[in-house]
Amino acid sequence: MKKITELTHDLLLETNGSIAIDFTCGNGFDTYFLANNYQQVYAFDIQKIAIDTAKNKCSEFNNISFILDSHANVNNYVNNFDVGIFNCGYLPHGDTSITTTSSSVIDALNNCLPNLNSKGRIIIVLYPGFEQGAKEAIEIEHYVNNLPSKTYDVFKIQITNRNHVPYIIGIDKH
Repeated sequence: MKKITELTHDLLLETNGSIAIDFTCGNGFDTYFLANNYQQVYAFDIQKIAIDTAKNKCSEFNNISFILDSHANVNNYVNNFDVGIFNCGYLPHGDTSITTTSSSVIDALNNCLPNLNSKGRIIIVLYPGFEQGAKEAIEIEHYVNNLPSKTYDVFKIQITNRNHVPYIIGIDKH
């Protein structure tokens, strides 16, 4: 099986479009991928060190707007988009006490889902292997499982014979 990052990127490429959002830019790996495949990318993070690291990694691109703000405030910056990715948890090699929270992710989803273009897709990578990540995964799953099926399809990709491994939630808009 592919690594989870490769799988998420493959899932995003199944969706046509030109505008992408990296809701958690972190060290810039997803931002780099999006910049390589979409015309305009918006990259959010609440940590300046993450934005600076991602800017350095993506210095060859001029199609990225880096935004030092919570992804919950997405509507202040983006009107519509085709694909988005949340890579939840904490910044790799960073301060592990600073994590995404289910409340900020759900706020971001509430704010951005109406602006997701038809046939658009959002990928959420969840990390239940630590206490905050496990709580976040449960609450986000509850939220997405209650999205209206007339508008959205929600899918899950998970290795089922291992405990606490990262997994993917996808949201497709009809």
